[in-house]
Amino acid sequence: MNENDIKNLKDLQFTITESMKDTSIEMLTIRQMLDENELTKKERKLLEKQFEKLKQQFAKELQEQNPVQITFIRSCLSSKKEIDK
Repeated sequence: MNENDIKNLKDLQFTITESMKDTSIEMLTIRQMLDENELTKKERKLLEKQFEKLKQQFAKELQEQNPVQITFIRSCLSSKKEIDK
């Protein structure tokens, strides 16, 4: 990753929908419950399953709303991996 890539990365602007904001809040709430509450195995498993579902939903919408930005970030990450080898 060169200086130009870093500058472009800093200038990226993402579209974040209300649905994505709501999903983020739900994910944070579930994460907090998983971290702070004493849960039965069944409760923990249900919350973890819901968290994964929300995470996938968020990722899908993020990619749909920001295809150019996601492509750029993936490109930067893959070039960084090549440099690290």
